[in-house]
Amino acid sequence: MSLAVSGSNPAYSLQSIQAAQLALLNATEQLTSGSRISNAAVDPSGLAIYNNLSTQAQGADTANENITQASDAVNVAQGATSTIQTSLSQINNLAIEANNGFNSPSDNAALQAQANALVQGINQVASETNFNGTPLLNGANSGNTPATASTAAVTSDAATNAGGGVVTSATASAATTSGTFNVSVDATGNADISFTDSATQTTVAVGSFAANTSTTFNGTTINVGNISASDAGTSATVQTTAATAGSTSGSVNVQSGANAGQTTTVTLPNASSSGLGIENIDLSNPASATNAEGQINNAITTLGAGQAQLGAETNSLAAQFSNNDTLSNNLANSASSIGDTQVGQAVTQSDQSTLQQQISIAVLARANNDAGHLNSFLSVFA
Repeated sequence: MSLAVSGSNPAYSLQSIQAAQLALLNATEQLTSGSRISNAAVDPSGLAIYNNLSTQAQGADTANENITQASDAVNVAQGATSTIQTSLSQINNLAIEANNGFNSPSDNAALQAQANALVQGINQVASETNFNGTPLLNGANSGNTPATASTAAVTSDAATNAGGGVVTSATASAATTSGTFNVSVDATGNADISFTDSATQTTVAVGSFAANTSTTFNGTTINVGNISASDAGTSATVQTTAATAGSTSGSVNVQSGANAGQTTTVTLPNASSSGLGIENIDLSNPASATNAEGQINNAITTLGAGQAQLGAETNSLAAQFSNNDTLSNNLANSASSIGDTQVGQAVTQSDQSTLQQQISIAVLARANNDAGHLNSFLSVFA
């Protein structure tokens, strides 16, 4: 604001005083409130932009509070899956112990009791793990699980004297059921095949098959290798899994951005015994124990995929948090440049207005004093 020194016109001096007072009042309001736009009349369009930018910045900060809660929930789930992983490793050790023909029935019964307790513990962790009442690992928020094809994998295969293995290949079909094929070469040079069903935990004899033949049982085709009597005692194991149709479960949606519709979907693995496929582990005999090892290995793979999913979601949430933080800072800075008081400018305006007011008052006082002297002079001749 430039200084203006008025003449001796009292009316003009009063106008100058009033203008200086208004300017001083505006500068004082800016300095005391910290806001350049103390009311809408100061800068109507600037106020609208300021409010919009401030609202978006505050929205980004609030969204980060949601992200923090979601990250905390995922961390809780990750901690619980580590406990379940430890239990799976212990059950696998028990299955290996049970796969021993020198065990007595009471030995295997003791191993079975320990396995049952561990499975129960896994179910307890999966059902009780929650964040503020929201279940994390019981499958309620596992999202859409895609359908999977059936599989047949040769997990062990002894070499034969003629070359190759006891089993050359195993092929699954849509009718394949989950379980374990045990293929052993007998004294006559034939392959004796049995199958342990994971659902019923029953073991049935499939039959005895000559070298270089094949058989299909429960949807899985086993191709026997070039075996002979000299290979007696060698064996192979084939693990099979049935196809799954997939499933649809809920998920947790979290608004992770400042605007409506900017949400992040958090899905959490089903870490219960049914979700991992170990609800009916059987360690009563070596054949069942071998099948149990296959079930446990599949469970470890499934849990590992769930843990990887949780890790990816943690990274995604962290990236969104960082983006919101940057956005909030930039928006807040932009709003500040529009709506916050420019202290240096306001102080200068205040000083100038004060000086202008003092000058105008002095001029008005001088004018009034001159008028008084003139009246006294004229009264002498009256």
